[in-house]
Amino acid sequence: MSTEQVKLAAVLDVETTGLSAQTCDIIELAIAVVSYDSSTGEIIDIVEEYEEFNMPSTPIFPYITNLTGITNEMVKNKTLDDKKVESLLTSVSAIIAHNASFDRSFLLKRYPSLFNQKWHCSMRAVKWKEYGFPNKKLTTLLDHHNIEREHAHRAMDDVKGTIDLLRQQNPSGEPYFSEVLKKAMSKPKKTAASTRF
Repeated sequence: MSTEQVKLAAVLDVETTGLSAQTCDIIELAIAVVSYDSSTGEIIDIVEEYEEFNMPSTPIFPYITNLTGITNEMVKNKTLDDKKVESLLTSVSAIIAHNASFDRSFLLKRYPSLFNQKWHCSMRAVKWKEYGFPNKKLTTLLDHHNIEREHAHRAMDDVKGTIDLLRQQNPSGEPYFSEVLKKAMSKPKKTAASTRF
């Protein structure tokens, strides 16, 4: 494999205080930068990881804590390293998340510089139902591929689970990762200037 064939992609996940990027905040972000063979779509290795809590502007609701296990005490006085995050995500050829439209909406609010990056959704880019899976939920897909993770709805566990899933092959013998890369998301409509929080 030539060095020209090796590229980098970021697989990420956010945990938040709610569903709307306009009114809710990120409380945890995890990023794993992976190297991959651009000719085969095979993931080679995880080359860098970043994970951090972020204190939101309002307290975390109990139902979010019940879902994620993330408490107000865990995020107290924590903040994302904005320079690190932007550096990681602007240095890759693709950004991937499961249900990426959700993650992207929160990250573009904080990092407008990511607008022109290529985003890919591992939930929608793969023909999961056509392949016989009952739905596209990450938990369902991991269970059907016998992939274990310690905590659902914790950012790095979900990232590692997604990477393990995308290393697997579809019925044609092609890595799911390759299938994801073939279908980039369309760019969202630009909104008013974003503000950091």
